[in-house]
Amino acid sequence: MSHNYSSFLTVSLLAISLSASTLAARADVPPASAQSVTLDRATVAKTIGGIAAELREGYVFPERGAQAAEALEKALAENAYGGVTDPAQFAMQLTEQLRAITKDGHVRVIFGSPFANRPTPASPQDAGFEVKRLDGNIGYIHLTRFVPPEVFNPAADEAMRSLSDTAALIIDMRENGGGHPASVAYLASFFLDQGARVHINDLIWRNRGTLTFRTESFWSSPTPVRYVGKPVYVLVGPKTYSAGEEFAYDLQALRRAIVVGTATRGGANPGGLNELGSDLFVVVPTGRAENPVTRSNWEGVGVRPDVQSTLEDTQETAVALARSEAGAPQTTQQ
Repeated sequence: MSHNYSSFLTVSLLAISLSASTLAARADVPPASAQSVTLDRATVAKTIGGIAAELREGYVFPERGAQAAEALEKALAENAYGGVTDPAQFAMQLTEQLRAITKDGHVRVIFGSPFANRPTPASPQDAGFEVKRLDGNIGYIHLTRFVPPEVFNPAADEAMRSLSDTAALIIDMRENGGGHPASVAYLASFFLDQGARVHINDLIWRNRGTLTFRTESFWSSPTPVRYVGKPVYVLVGPKTYSAGEEFAYDLQALRRAIVVGTATRGGANPGGLNELGSDLFVVVPTGRAENPVTRSNWEGVGVRPDVQSTLEDTQETAVALARSEAGAPQTTQQ
């Protein structure tokens, strides 16, 4: 059974969707606590078999997936997991092993469903926006996640309307762990000219069980206000991940924002949550991002800021930059 997170795999979003867009779910969060369970040899073998099948059938890099599957099966045959009885420890061991082989931060084995007892965001108030005005007529948005569009878009509309008359805008992604790619595209749309649709990002998906791929494209869309002709700064740091990285990367590639801070974590491969039984799950990326401007992404290297700053000084640096641009045009297209 496979659960697909809503967006660039951020389990913290806790919203499952079966649409093509929501397959892009991404994340990296600690497993939820579960009842104490002791592993036996049959469960270990079944788990390894399930992970190997997902790697061979779905991993976006087929050759690497086959290598990882073979490595797990070899370790099982050599009784490498013989002494492991704690499923949480087993999940951690497998995660470390898989990441060492694939070099992919989205690959993860989890013990305990990350969706258990956690509500799905249901209203704009749950979208994670923190909005305020700083001295010097500078707008500030702190955003921790990109929830699905039906909740995200109304919250983004409200936030951007309230700050549309500011002289500059700071968007703080330093704690953004990911979310839905369509929500990323919608927020980016506020900063792009309305005259023509802009190609923002592509996700390249592997067709399961084959060596063929398909492309899902994300474009700008109409918004109630536009924030153009004025400086925009995106704050990033080591906790910025997945869809949070994509937002910074996309605006940087489109030369619509200045990215300030330190390098991000570097996760650009979306995947799904696959149930293995015994409360064990595996995340196997089935796609990869491809920016239409750079023809690349931020996987493994992170988003590189235009202006480097220590984590502690990032906001102060952006505020100083914004104030220095106070004479920039201040018209907002609607």
